[in-house]
Amino acid sequence: MATPQKTKAPEVAPAAALPTLAQILGRVHLRLILFAVALAAASLVVSGGIVIRNYAQRNLDLLARTVSYTVEPAVVFGDQGAIREGVVSVAAVSGVDSVEVRDPAGRVLARWQHSHADFHSPITHAANGVIWPRPSLAPIRRGDVVIGEVRIFGNSEGILRYILAGTIIALSCLGLTVLATRILAQRLQKDVIGPLDHVADVAHAVRSDRAFDKRVPSSGIAEIDRFGQDFNALLAELQGWHAGLKSENAELARRATHDALTGLGNRVLFEQTLGDAIGNSVRSGTSFAVLYLDVDNFKDINDRHGHECGDAALIAVAERLRQSIRHVDHAFRLGGDEFAVVLAPFYNRAHVDAVSARIDKAMERPFRLPNGLFATATLSIGVAVYPDDGVSPQDLLRRADAEMYLRKRGRRSAGFEGIENA
Repeated sequence: MATPQKTKAPEVAPAAALPTLAQILGRVHLRLILFAVALAAASLVVSGGIVIRNYAQRNLDLLARTVSYTVEPAVVFGDQGAIREGVVSVAAVSGVDSVEVRDPAGRVLARWQHSHADFHSPITHAANGVIWPRPSLAPIRRGDVVIGEVRIFGNSEGILRYILAGTIIALSCLGLTVLATRILAQRLQKDVIGPLDHVADVAHAVRSDRAFDKRVPSSGIAEIDRFGQDFNALLAELQGWHAGLKSENAELARRATHDALTGLGNRVLFEQTLGDAIGNSVRSGTSFAVLYLDVDNFKDINDRHGHECGDAALIAVAERLRQSIRHVDHAFRLGGDEFAVVLAPFYNRAHVDAVSARIDKAMERPFRLPNGLFATATLSIGVAVYPDDGVSPQDLLRRADAEMYLRKRGRRSAGFEGIENA
């Protein structure tokens, strides 16, 4: 007699287990699912690429201005080696394909090409022409005269890597959706389109509002949750790139307005600060002062001890100058051994004289040179007060410069040595 077979009871899924995409897509329509996933992925990849490209363009513009300021002295003296060193010291960052420094006639003075990684290919070269059709340009100025031009060509390797990563993740998600929906067919609205709409909403928020902190919430479906995790990982990567670009732009902006040796503001920042001070004084009716300072006989320390000691002397002068003024005042190195200070509004001329006296007093303290010797420095200071000595930046600088040279001649006739061994 045949033994009767027992009917196997169906396995019951654990109550805590999430339904699979296969179970849900048995009730959905394949075309709408693929459209929603593709739309969300394409929105993020395209919007992310646009955001990265815009920030990279700002990065290149700031970099071009920084290079123009860095190589300006070398262009004046026609030192092509120094021009290239200046270009390499500033432009050797990611996102730059090549840098050219040209004279006003269009002749190339120096050219630097980035050493590309293995990602570089004809595709990258073609992408450079599409993404960066024109170079970032910045004039090289000596005063008001244009003495050259900096051209920076962008490199699209980073953007292509982002697009490739986004495409791979998007294709993986699409492949997962296709595999899960081939054997399913019917209902769609409630269980799938809602979660994918969240993805599209997040992509739209990233593209429209730059809301990089947005994340796709959990859907309660295993496969879509995995897609959301990959999507969130891509958002996190984009957020990191965005933060990195902002940090690089801030650093390039700082370099463009600050002296690399002393850390003081450079001539560009001085001109901006002076213009702002005039505008504020016009509105408030207050006075402010400009101090123009020059290190006496600075050439001697370079001739006697070398440029390393000269740089140390400039750093010491800048530090003493910074310590001698208030936090609302601003100190600048204009170039060489020339410095300037913009004093905040004051009530009487005695305040300006007190600042000049503090600066002279601070310079009396010896500073140590890299060769072990000690030295002291004196400064010739010229002062111009707004509006008594002028109402335009040119008038104020002309007055301060003239007074500085009068004091310098007076120091020479009195026997001051400027920088001395202590």
